[in-house]
Amino acid sequence: MVHRYKESYTIALMCFFIVFLIIVPYKIIEAEDFNKIKADLDDRDWNIRLAAVEKIGKLKNEETVNLLMQVADEPGEYWPVKIKAIQLLGETANPEAVTLLLLIFNDPFRNDECPSIKSYTAIALGNFRDEPKVVDTLIGGVDDRELLTREASIQSLGKIGSPKAVSYLLQALKEENITIKLSAIKALENIGDPQAIPHLKRIAETDSDPVVKSRAKTVLDNFRHIKEHN
Repeated sequence: MVHRYKESYTIALMCFFIVFLIIVPYKIIEAEDFNKIKADLDDRDWNIRLAAVEKIGKLKNEETVNLLMQVADEPGEYWPVKIKAIQLLGETANPEAVTLLLLIFNDPFRNDECPSIKSYTAIALGNFRDEPKVVDTLIGGVDDRELLTREASIQSLGKIGSPKAVSYLLQALKEENITIKLSAIKALENIGDPQAIPHLKRIAETDSDPVVKSRAKTVLDNFRHIKEHN
């Protein structure tokens, strides 16, 4: 009995040391890698900074959001690097990022370097469903002067699914731009508000673009299918 106990104890001890030898070096390497990434964020080469931001997005530790926010809020940062940080902040869906993303979207001094900064911020905001200010901001984006921002705002409103956005999306159906119309149709489908039915019917019957007409008909069929099964 004593022999078996000693044998079990020895095996357990060996397992402990094996795990220790695996985990501790890994933690040291992880810390060294993280310090290297932070150093790369200050590199003069924007490609190296971009690669560092991409690595930050894979780490998923407690410092990730703070570092991404620092990059996204850096006034002199090159726009491709800033956009990647904004994208990754959206993917985290961390509430701490909302205030900064709203600021970037609404402040022209933070997004005027490249129109894509604002549109990618709109896409990132679509990951925050429980933030009323986000819906209001995206509703404002539906009338933005930039096509990309309008499209991204509409798509994010559909993703969030707030009924508050329906009347603004119905207005977007009246735009001549096909991309905006298709995005609005998709967003209305996602929200599923029956207010959209007569407007979609009008488009399905009278719109000049066959792709838009076809998409509207498909969404109408989906609405009818849902109604029949409720």
